[in-house]
Amino acid sequence: MIDRKDEKYNLRPFLDPPETKLLTEVPTISLDEIDLSLFKYGEENISSRRQLAKTLENAITTYGFFNITNIGYSWDKIEKLRSISQSLMEIPEEEKLSFLSGAARKEDEEEYNEKRLGGERGSGFKPKAYWKLKEDENGGVRDAITHYNFRDFLHHEIFQNQQRHPQIVLDYKAEISDYFNFLHNVVIKKILNLCDLILGLEEGFLFDSYFKIYQNEVEKSGGGHGRFMLYEGRDDKQDIWLRGHSDISGFSIITSQPMLSLQIFDYFTGKWSYVNHKPQSLIVNIGDALEFITGGYFKACIHRVSEPPADQRNHDRMVIIYFANPKKNSILDPDPLNSKKLKELGFTRNQKLKDWEEIRFEDWNNAKGKTLGTKTVGYENSQKIFGRFIERWHQAETV
Repeated sequence: MIDRKDEKYNLRPFLDPPETKLLTEVPTISLDEIDLSLFKYGEENISSRRQLAKTLENAITTYGFFNITNIGYSWDKIEKLRSISQSLMEIPEEEKLSFLSGAARKEDEEEYNEKRLGGERGSGFKPKAYWKLKEDENGGVRDAITHYNFRDFLHHEIFQNQQRHPQIVLDYKAEISDYFNFLHNVVIKKILNLCDLILGLEEGFLFDSYFKIYQNEVEKSGGGHGRFMLYEGRDDKQDIWLRGHSDISGFSIITSQPMLSLQIFDYFTGKWSYVNHKPQSLIVNIGDALEFITGGYFKACIHRVSEPPADQRNHDRMVIIYFANPKKNSILDPDPLNSKKLKELGFTRNQKLKDWEEIRFEDWNNAKGKTLGTKTVGYENSQKIFGRFIERWHQAETV
């Protein structure tokens, strides 16, 4: 039976390019996998959780990236969200202008504050050509990325009744909210439970202390925002589609893509490598907030989006992203954890972190948010705020 709503918006599967046949010609990396079907609560299942935690620790103290599989959410629902995203990106340009998240160009943004987050982080559309990627004789090469941000969906009354959105978003609010809420309240909660085991903390401590949601109490709650993001295929030989950066968040979660385009700065080789695609999986990475909360033991790896191999070029790339944030007043250093393991490793303000100023998540979020998309940050360990490098190029000591 045809769904009239789906028919109205011409919902259809998003068509990814075939997987590349050039894997041997480009540097790639396969991520550690956390199979969440093996995660079970209860004291009788502690040994299996500890085994998952061991795999996770290897991933997040080196690359800072890992795959999750069997998350307990229908993959058909995720594919439908990509269809909704595709149709959202196809609404008329003049309609998009009514729902901009900030200015049309990065250089035209007004002063950032909590109510004006700019094109990168505000609710609504970041239009194509917002960022200038590099200078040229024609005034600069700009991005070919359109994204739409969703905020406050973790608070049902606010998301349902207090925000402006295009009609297609209003008509699919339930599906959009359901997915992002599942990621935060089920998936992130399980991953943080494993992080508790890694750090020798009581299970549930990190989620309850930093990420727990109290309905319609935004200031008291953890947070996050979701994103539908379209990268249009380019034919102008622009090899970098999105500059290298680490995320501000605690965690970021994206859908794995057949198109090889996501690259991470390889912890062991010191080179850029494409992340291999794993069907029906999500890719998770550590953000700045969780790196700082653990004193740098967990790594927020530099990553970027690059031109894919030759047989995948001139195709669009569609991703769904979730950025999970700790509550605004969370202190971003390890001392509140009182983790014996971190103390033994020297990850405290009195040992390896003497230059760090005491800051809260909202301080970092606002300060780094102003730098997003600026060329001054894209160099190795080049700029500090609050005694911390904005981007940290993690590398094994043997490289």
